[in-house]
Amino acid sequence: MVLIKIESLSQKELEHIAIQEGVQDVSSLSRDELIETLKDIYEDERDDIYEGGEDNVQRRFVTWLTDYRGEASEVTSLPGVEELPELYPETSIHVLTKSATWLFCYWSIAPLDIERLTQELGAYDILLHVVVSEDGQEVDSYDINVGSSDYQWNINVSSTHGSAKVDLVVENAQGRREVLASSESVQLVSCYWLEHQQEISASTDLLERELTLLTNREGTVLPCETVEAIVRTIEQEEAV
Repeated sequence: MVLIKIESLSQKELEHIAIQEGVQDVSSLSRDELIETLKDIYEDERDDIYEGGEDNVQRRFVTWLTDYRGEASEVTSLPGVEELPELYPETSIHVLTKSATWLFCYWSIAPLDIERLTQELGAYDILLHVVVSEDGQEVDSYDINVGSSDYQWNINVSSTHGSAKVDLVVENAQGRREVLASSESVQLVSCYWLEHQQEISASTDLLERELTLLTNREGTVLPCETVEAIVRTIEQEEAV
């Protein structure tokens, strides 16, 4: 099942789904008319399926999400949607900046490389070699062991200045290493509050305002290195 936020779809996508749902003369309907028509279809069907409290829960989402019930071939026939291959022919690694202290990394190893590495190295470990640089000089580097079935990883970086890149590396029991692929360098994001902990810890209003952006619906503060550093600063000041 593919979940679709109906308001974000284009005219062509709405027309395609409407045809799959049996709507007549879709080309004569405006975008707003298509949205309302599809909402009515799914709302009527949920009224038939759900009762009582469960119906109320489902109804909360009916104006935002629609269940597209087509076969896989029909889903990939949506405008702009392509079927992803099961395996990629090239070994590659890519890095994205998530926040001031976290990167997101994903990679793939081509089947031919896996076959070659098994013949040449035997058993081997897969490593992510992280390199942090500032003004063209390496300031930090370290390895992260990942599993053979892993294909993505969140990477914590201690610096908020300069840039970072990640190498996809294999190493066998004898210490022989090979770099399979290297990511492009990404610019690290500078975080003001990481460098001004005293300022935010001294202002209750400022602290509360910033914390509201880092809490869930229950009011629990989400794991965040910046917040943890500020809390440690406050605790140290109170202990004096």
